[in-house]
Amino acid sequence: MPTSRTIALGVSAASLLLIAGGAQAQWVTFENVTATHLVLQSVSLTDGEEKDIAVADFNRDGRDDVIIVRKRPFSVAGPRTDVLLMQENGMLVERTSQYAPQLLSNPSDARDVIVRDFDGDGWPDIVIANTFFQQPMYYRNRGNDGNGQWLGFVSEGATRFPYTTPVNQPDGPQFCALDAGDVNGDGHLDIFFSNYRPSGGTSDVLFINDGTGHFTNETAARLGNYANVAFGPAGEIRDVDNDGDMDIIKVSTLYNSAPFNAWGTYVLFNNGAGVFNTRPFQNLWGDSPYMFTMADFNNNGVLDMYAVDDGQDAIVRITNPVVDGPLGISQNTLSGSPRTGGFGGNVKVVDIDNDGDLDVGVSPIDVDIANCGTGSRFALLRNDGAGAFTDPWPNSSNQNIHIEAHDFGFLDINNDGCLDIIMGTCTSYVLFRQTNCLIVGDIDGDGMVGFQDLNLLLGSYGQTGPGLPGDLDGDGDVDFADLNRLLNNYGAGN
Repeated sequence: MPTSRTIALGVSAASLLLIAGGAQAQWVTFENVTATHLVLQSVSLTDGEEKDIAVADFNRDGRDDVIIVRKRPFSVAGPRTDVLLMQENGMLVERTSQYAPQLLSNPSDARDVIVRDFDGDGWPDIVIANTFFQQPMYYRNRGNDGNGQWLGFVSEGATRFPYTTPVNQPDGPQFCALDAGDVNGDGHLDIFFSNYRPSGGTSDVLFINDGTGHFTNETAARLGNYANVAFGPAGEIRDVDNDGDMDIIKVSTLYNSAPFNAWGTYVLFNNGAGVFNTRPFQNLWGDSPYMFTMADFNNNGVLDMYAVDDGQDAIVRITNPVVDGPLGISQNTLSGSPRTGGFGGNVKVVDIDNDGDLDVGVSPIDVDIANCGTGSRFALLRNDGAGAFTDPWPNSSNQNIHIEAHDFGFLDINNDGCLDIIMGTCTSYVLFRQTNCLIVGDIDGDGMVGFQDLNLLLGSYGQTGPGLPGDLDGDGDVDFADLNRLLNNYGAGN
C-alpha cells in the first residue's frame, strides 16, 4: 500500500480542483431512462390524469419504492385507480395487482399521499387525502409472512378513520393535502388534513392516533376556530419555535376566513398539550400563498420556509424562534429563475448534489387552475449553503427535467448514493437518473470515499487558500467542517 505522502504527491492540487470543484460547477444533470427502467401495467405511459407521488421503502429491502395516486385533473371529480411501483434490479416495476389490489378496485379522488408507520409495527403505511367528498384512505402495510415474504397492503380506512364531515360539508371533505406528526407528545403520529371549499368557509381536520393506528377526530377540541379555512392547499406539522412540541402550519387563501381574515400561511402554536387555539396565530407569508414546505436551509438549527406563491415564490427565514411566537422572520422573494413565477404546485426538499445542504424542487402545475400547456416548467433550485437559492439554468435554458410535472419524488434508482427523480406529468410518467453523481469526500475521483481521500484531506488540514485538496465546502480552508462531510460519506461509492 502506498504511503499517505505518496498519495498526496501523486495528485496535484490543480487536478483535485478539477475533480472536486470543476465537475461540481456543472451541477447535477439527468438522463431520461423511462423507456428502459419504468414498467407500468394498470396505466399507460401516456396517462394524463392528475398525479401525486410519495417515496418509501415499502418492503424494507433497502431500495426506494413509489406510490402514485391519481384523479381527474384540476377541479373536476373523477376517481381513478392508484399505482404501486416497486424497485427491482434498478428498475421501477408496477406491482399494484400483486401487492395492493384494492388500489385498483377502490379508485380514489386523491389530492395527496403520505407514507409513515402509523401503527408502530416498523412497516410504512399509506394514507391518501381525497377530495370531492371522498373519505381519506388508510392502507396498512402487512409486513412479511413467516417465510420472510412481503405481503403488501390492505385497505383499512373504514375501521381506522372516523367518518368525517368538516364544517359546511355534510357530504364529506375536499382534502387537498395532509401531513403527519406527534402533536400531543404521546409518541404516536397524528394527521392534519388541509381542506377547502370553492365558496364559503369550511374547516381543516386533525386526527389523533391512539398508538395502534386508529384515529379520533379531535379538531374542535384542539383547534377551535383556528380550524377554519377558506381554500387550504397545504399544511405541515413542524416545531417552528424550537420548544420541543409540534406546531401546525397551514395555508388559507383565495378569500378570507375568520379568525384569520386574510390570505396567508399561518403558524398555529402548540401550547405543549396538543392544543393550538390558546396562543395567537402568526402569518408567515401573506401575499398569494399556495404550497409551501418548512426546512432548515442554512443549517442553523432553525426552520425556514419555501413559499410557492401565485406570483413570485419566496423564502421566509425564522430569524428568532420565540417560544409560542411571535417568530422573528425575514421575507425575500426569489429572482433569477424563469420557473418560480406564476402558478405553482408541490414543493419538496432534498440534498440533490450531496453537498450537505437542502436544495428545492417545485412542480409547476396547479391543482385547481388548469395550467397544463401554458409553458410552466419544473424548477430545481440550488442551495448555496447559506440558504440562498439560484436556478442553475436561467434565461429559460430548459434541460430535460424542465417539464410540466403535477408532482415528483426523489429516489435512488441505481444505488449510487445520488438521487434520481420520478415525475408525474400532464401527459405521462418520466424517470430521470442522475448522470454526474458526485459523492462529497471523493477527493481523488475514484468513485468512492475511502482511506486515500481521508489522507488527502488530512494533508491539507488547517491550511487556507484556493484549490486545497479537502476543501469540500468551498470556503477556502480545510477544517473540521470538511472532515465531518468526508466522514459522513465514508464508504460511499458509485
